[in-house]
Amino acid sequence: MSTGTAELREVADAFRATMPEGAHVSVFRIDSLDRIGIPVAQANLLLPDEPATIGYGYGFEPIEAEVGGLGELCEEVHVGAWLKRAPRVVASYAELVRARGPRGVVDPLTLCLAAGSPWTPDMPLPWVEARRWPSDEAVLVPREWVAAYPYQLGGEAARLIMPITNGLGAGFDHGHAIAHGLMELLQRDGNVVTYRALDGGVVVEPDAVEEPEVAALLAHLRGLGIEVTVKLACTDFGIPNLYVVGDDRGEPTVPIQVTSCGEAAHPDRARSLRKALLEFCGSRSRKAATHGPIEAVRRVMPRDYVERQMAVAMLGEEESRALESMAEWVAQDAAELRRRLSGSVFAETRRVRLSELPTVPPEAVARGEDRLRLLADRLAAEGLEVIWVDCSPAGSPVKVVKTIVPGLESETMSYHRIGWRGVRRLRRRGDPLLLDAPREGARRVLLRPEDEARAGGPAWFDAALADRMTQGLYPLYRESGPFAAQLLLRQRRGAA
Repeated sequence: MSTGTAELREVADAFRATMPEGAHVSVFRIDSLDRIGIPVAQANLLLPDEPATIGYGYGFEPIEAEVGGLGELCEEVHVGAWLKRAPRVVASYAELVRARGPRGVVDPLTLCLAAGSPWTPDMPLPWVEARRWPSDEAVLVPREWVAAYPYQLGGEAARLIMPITNGLGAGFDHGHAIAHGLMELLQRDGNVVTYRALDGGVVVEPDAVEEPEVAALLAHLRGLGIEVTVKLACTDFGIPNLYVVGDDRGEPTVPIQVTSCGEAAHPDRARSLRKALLEFCGSRSRKAATHGPIEAVRRVMPRDYVERQMAVAMLGEEESRALESMAEWVAQDAAELRRRLSGSVFAETRRVRLSELPTVPPEAVARGEDRLRLLADRLAAEGLEVIWVDCSPAGSPVKVVKTIVPGLESETMSYHRIGWRGVRRLRRRGDPLLLDAPREGARRVLLRPEDEARAGGPAWFDAALADRMTQGLYPLYRESGPFAAQLLLRQRRGAA
């Protein structure tokens, strides 16, 4: 076993050791559902009183995939465990500001609320304590911004947003974990209105692929008939935000693999390309494992896992639009899915060279603390501050965090969440989604007066238009749970 492999084995074992006592943890490969040959692992935690928690990992070596899957599992499990034990304060923002001062509580107007949100300063919310970085000042944040999934709120309904995993990080020091979470936040913020249904069509020519194994993988994919395209979401904060898509003209195991995508934002453009490309490969296996025909999945996955997941699947608990849209998708053939993506995901309007994108020397961001300092400095230069919640398991070297950056954005086309940066982006390009006056189907964007001013004035987001634009493409934004779409189709066939 090589030194690198031995170290990664120690990481995987440490991640696994943090799982709840008595819990059933399994890790298995799912890449046989694809023909690429890149290792993809699925890590699972099964508890009797909760939905299965699942993490996915990928890499050039099997141990990389195992570490990635267990690391993702760690993030989701420990943020949920932290929320169960963390003290909470139930009060309105207005009350908390009076009691603690404006620095003691995060203003929800900076957290990218949904257009037309019912929030008011007098709305009671449950709050938990986070920290500002690097000052370590205590600051309260709404509890639903920390949760990765709605069920982690313990029966307490989210009032303002759908809880999502965005901003989670894990590692062996806080710097690494926080930087990991920040890069995910930056990735989502950078592509929130520039890809999928709103794809800008900016193709990246890979003229400066520095890692031989990345160059070899690109060639291998094309040799399989997968027309891989690297695309640019943005270079905000001087960070190349890339995503990789691929039109499979060969024989995909399941048609939905045509819609696979990998995303990454890293100060080192070589790392951004590597991660986006490997995530694209992982996405192909993950989509087949989650949404492929159950008979095909049974041949690859442990039978006890498949049967257990089918037995506990609660279709009534799924987000209805995501479930219905995914069920409609998995019934399509590759040609139809390709047609739907042709005008956006597979479109090209212009080209840029990889060598022209901003980057930093690899040694400048080799350590987690170095990455964190660079990222925080870039954010601070635009008036944005890092907030983090320490969800680390007690007595373990593993660190788990949830990061939040007021001012960064996500989920605009799915849940209509938009802040001042989103308003500014849409307004600058004259996008019809952004209006300067109300009209039917449009909802007021809620912003602080100072943020509204720097975004160019009051704005309304055309939510009805957004829903029309994502019609037929919604599974690019939100997916249903494992087997849910196939079970719904099976249920309907049985009733027919």
